Amino acid sequence: MLRRAYLSVIRRKTKTTILFLFLLIISTLVLSTISIKNATKKSMEVARKSLATEVTLSMDMSKLRDSFKNEDNASMSDKKEMMENMHDKMSNNSPKMSDVNKLKKSKYVVDVKYSFSVNASEEDFELYSTDSDDNNENSFMGGPMPMNRNNSLEVEAINTFKLLDEYQNKTITLESGEAFDEDDKDAVIISYELATTNDLKVGDTITVKDTSDKSHKLTIKGIYQNSETKGFNTSYNKIYINASTAESFMTEDEYNDGNYILKSAVFYLDDPENSNKFISESKNIITDLEDRNLTLDIDTRTYEQMTSSIQNVAKLSTVILVIVIIAAIVVISLITINSLKDRNYELGVLLGLGEKKIKIVSQFIAEIALLATISFVCAIFSSKLISQKLADTIITSQQQTEEKMVMGPGMDRGNGIKAMTNVNEIKNVDVNVSTKDIGYLFIVGYGIIIISNIVPSVKIINSDPKDILSRKE
Repeated sequence: MLRRAYLSVIRRKTKTTILFLFLLIISTLVLSTISIKNATKKSMEVARKSLATEVTLSMDMSKLRDSFKNEDNASMSDKKEMMENMHDKMSNNSPKMSDVNKLKKSKYVVDVKYSFSVNASEEDFELYSTDSDDNNENSFMGGPMPMNRNNSLEVEAINTFKLLDEYQNKTITLESGEAFDEDDKDAVIISYELATTNDLKVGDTITVKDTSDKSHKLTIKGIYQNSETKGFNTSYNKIYINASTAESFMTEDEYNDGNYILKSAVFYLDDPENSNKFISESKNIITDLEDRNLTLDIDTRTYEQMTSSIQNVAKLSTVILVIVIIAAIVVISLITINSLKDRNYELGVLLGLGEKKIKIVSQFIAEIALLATISFVCAIFSSKLISQKLADTIITSQQQTEEKMVMGPGMDRGNGIKAMTNVNEIKNVDVNVSTKDIGYLFIVGYGIIIISNIVPSVKIINSDPKDILSRKE
């Protein structure tokens, strides 16, 4: 059987060459798409392990709003009382320092960021004023500013300045000096505008007063520049201090023996795959999260932004692979059926001589398998040449499509649309043909051959040797 298959392949040189070239193209495309798919998977795994997933503990505002919606029919006096109790409700529904201290001990947490605001006023310096600036700075979308955040001092406390969202996104950058950490007591970072107004530099001190009129002298650790200038939500009189410094600004009730209220807390996990495990663990550690209307939200925007292009490449490579497999099955089936017409007499003779039909079917499969095996080996070399170029082409196409969808016609990145995080998107993948990829090629390739020979095999099994030979006569 095998000898007949070999001789048949050798004798039919033209048809053999055509079939071989077709199998080579199919094999190259199959191996290339498999290699691209596995390469993108590896790149996504590297990205996933290099980025810490963020899980934010914060107040569930939707539940809080729903609780007030249920009181729409309340009287004016009741509504007034409800508004008076709003502050207490928000306090009870805010994360606290004790929550952070409990959850940061989780084995999944690699770092934590928490922040809160403190009330304070300037003592020995002047606030930056926009009153003398041109109309553009005091307008928004051609109209008056809806609010002016530069009329008062804002004090933002965060445990580590480098974890500040605006700093990570490079919305604000340090013009001079350096960022503070948890151990920098009485350090402050101020805006460039505030520093210029008061002729301040790194190393100078400013004094602010808390709500009890107690003075706090702060040493300027750094001066930041805000890239989002002239925005209605921009405050040039915002200063940053660390959490330990901010604790001294609190009243005894606010401090609450160290269990003070936070705006939010963000936990950085070691692996995005552990996010749901961390949330389940957190609900067991702090059993009253839902009763306090606190929610844990997973933020995978950084990971998704970084891998958006290659995720689409992985999907597209799967689509291409499926299309190639279906096309290969159809074409090989047609080639085999057409070949049977030319070899009808040979088929009749073999059947007339008593050859088992299963052996004849196996011969036809062996003929294609022989050519396929050679094409698989050749595809190893050809796919190395085209797989990287194919991957680069697909990624470039995906990026151009995404940019058009996000930016829209006539827009560019300078018109105000910015990435949510300052993360470099993965724009290429290193495609290498591995032994595993080659193994998949042989499995998929032989599978294609077997499936594509189902219809021809049925025809051979149903053939009658007398009928075939009589037609020949």
